[in-house]
Amino acid sequence: MKIQLLHSIKSRMTLAFLLVNLLSLVLALSIASHLFNNVAAKDFMRLSGDAASRFNYDIDFYIKRLMQSTAGFMASKDVQAYLKQEKSTPEETEAIENELQKFAATDRPEIAGMFLMSKQSNMISIFSYYYSRTGFYSNEPWFSLPFRSEPQIIPTHYTNYPNQSKYAVVSVVIPIFDIDSIEIIGRLVVDVIPKQVIETFGEAGLGERGYPLVVSSDDIVVYHPDDTYVGKPRSATPLSSFQLQKGADEAYKQEWNGESWYVSVNQSNRMNWNIVSIVPTSQMEEGLKAVRNAIYVSFLVVSLIIMAVVPLLTHQFVKRVVRLKNMMAMVAMGDLKVRAKLEKRQDEFQYLYLGFNNMVSRLQQLMGEVYELQMKEMRLELRQKEALIRALQNQINPHLLYNTLGIIKSMAYFENVPKIELIARNLADVYRYTARFEQAEVTLREELDIMTKYFEIIHLRFPINFSRSVFVNDRFHDCLCMKLTLQPIVENAVKYAIEPNGGAGAIIVSAYGDEGDLVIEIADNGKGIPAPQLEEIHLMLTEAASMRSADAVPNPHSSLGLANVHARLVLKYGERYGIRIDSFIGKGTVVSVRIPMRPADSDQLRGNESEIVKSDKAS
Repeated sequence: MKIQLLHSIKSRMTLAFLLVNLLSLVLALSIASHLFNNVAAKDFMRLSGDAASRFNYDIDFYIKRLMQSTAGFMASKDVQAYLKQEKSTPEETEAIENELQKFAATDRPEIAGMFLMSKQSNMISIFSYYYSRTGFYSNEPWFSLPFRSEPQIIPTHYTNYPNQSKYAVVSVVIPIFDIDSIEIIGRLVVDVIPKQVIETFGEAGLGERGYPLVVSSDDIVVYHPDDTYVGKPRSATPLSSFQLQKGADEAYKQEWNGESWYVSVNQSNRMNWNIVSIVPTSQMEEGLKAVRNAIYVSFLVVSLIIMAVVPLLTHQFVKRVVRLKNMMAMVAMGDLKVRAKLEKRQDEFQYLYLGFNNMVSRLQQLMGEVYELQMKEMRLELRQKEALIRALQNQINPHLLYNTLGIIKSMAYFENVPKIELIARNLADVYRYTARFEQAEVTLREELDIMTKYFEIIHLRFPINFSRSVFVNDRFHDCLCMKLTLQPIVENAVKYAIEPNGGAGAIIVSAYGDEGDLVIEIADNGKGIPAPQLEEIHLMLTEAASMRSADAVPNPHSSLGLANVHARLVLKYGERYGIRIDSFIGKGTVVSVRIPMRPADSDQLRGNESEIVKSDKAS
């Protein structure tokens, strides 16, 4: 059991630490993913913004440089003269054509064509004198443009040069002014291949797999790393499924070709192009992968440490738990002498040990108290059995007494001695009433009848000076009271108030209701009770009322006395009830009996009457 408990707690604690470590891993990955996604989006926006800014700058710089490099050519005498005159000789045209070819051949791979055009619609082409006729270029978008004083840029379009390959080009239209009158006399058209221009700018800086692409406002691909896309409508390329959110302020993600991409769209300042930067999200999230791998490695290392260290730490914890469990098992087996050994360190286990020791000490004390109570209960049961035996034995004696009194009554009847007959009959009734054990409560009428028979016996003893009076309203006769409540009190009055005066005296019995209770008073006109003796009687009544334990059994010789009556009333009805004694020296004593006013029902009355009839028949 010890090994099983130890193993169980170790396993649970190790598993709990591993779960906490796993939750920490999940939380760290969630936070890292969220933060890296935000950082990746911001980095991509920065990269794409830098690429777009660099592209705009490079385009502007290229056009400015192109205009600057052609400025000398446009201001030359031959060009100025050609543009001003109506006709030119082949020699003049050839000379200008050579200058154009020389300009394009000087490290200008991006130039697809150059054309000098006068306001008179004269034209010189870079391709030769034969191909310098205007009819060959009437379909070019720049051919019909009005002559303006500012440079003009025509977005991407395909060339239709005679006997030349078709290129997707951007036409830069540069106005030429008369150096004398500063009037426009013609223009220089340079068809530039955008892809060649963009590639001269160098690496776009979008990582290994990311790249920029340029799309014109009418959705023509201006630049793409794949040359087959350039110059075509985007709908005619695999880029047709690529959704461009033009004017978007932030980078966004979209699925394309089975992969997730970051996309950013920027507007060109001069060309009215959409500069699109695309980068695979996997490339931007490489840092997140590195962090994830680091977190995984950390989780593995921490898990190994937990599996190695936690069992050692839990052993120190569990062995104290096992020690406490073993001590509790000893207590469960009945060993109440076991105590936990207290340690110097003040921790929770120290308080548990203290609590265990206190619990066992208290349990030992309670076990002793329970043992004592059991012994008292056994003694009480023995006394009750002895009392029952005595009661059964005492039931034999009254029958002899009843029979003897019956014989005396019969003899007195036949001898015509009525006083002896009356004494014998009343005395038999009193003893018969006293000896019945069937009822604890009787009606007040029964108590008064027995008291009256006792008074008749006392009157026969003291026929001249003894006086008794009973003033109890009939409405109280059916109230219940404890059996033998009045007769012992009356007997006590006769003993201490009537007999010392030779029978001269009076006893008055009365009753009245008081706040739901019935108060019965037995008053005599004896000498009264001295104060010290009265105080002893009050103390005796208090002690009698407090008897609760099996050892506090009243003296059998005083069982019919005042203390016995008071104790029975208090035990039956409560501390509010009982007897009260008031005595006046030279005037007499009044004993008040307070009981609850409880009328008996008809069944109780019939039962009492049947008992009386049975007793009369038995006599």
